[in-house]
Amino acid sequence: MNDPRQTARVLLERDIISLEGLWLRYWGNGGSADEFDFDAHLYGIQEAPPFELSVLAWAMEGLDADSPR
Repeated sequence: MNDPRQTARVLLERDIISLEGLWLRYWGNGGSADEFDFDAHLYGIQEAPPFELSVLAWAMEGLDADSPR
C-alpha cells in the first residue's frame, strides 16, 4: 500500500491542489487534525494515526477528475 502522505506531497509540489484545499477535502471526509497538525502529518513531523491516513487517501480520491487540465 502506498503512503498517502507521499502522494499528497507530490500533489502539493505539482500545484495540483493547495495545502488548504487538500486539508478542506480531508476535513470534509472526517479528518480530525487542524490545518497546522495536518501539515505536520504530511511531512512526518508528527505521526498520523492509521485512520487519519485513510481519511487522507479518501480525500485524494477523484482529485484528478476534479483537477483542471
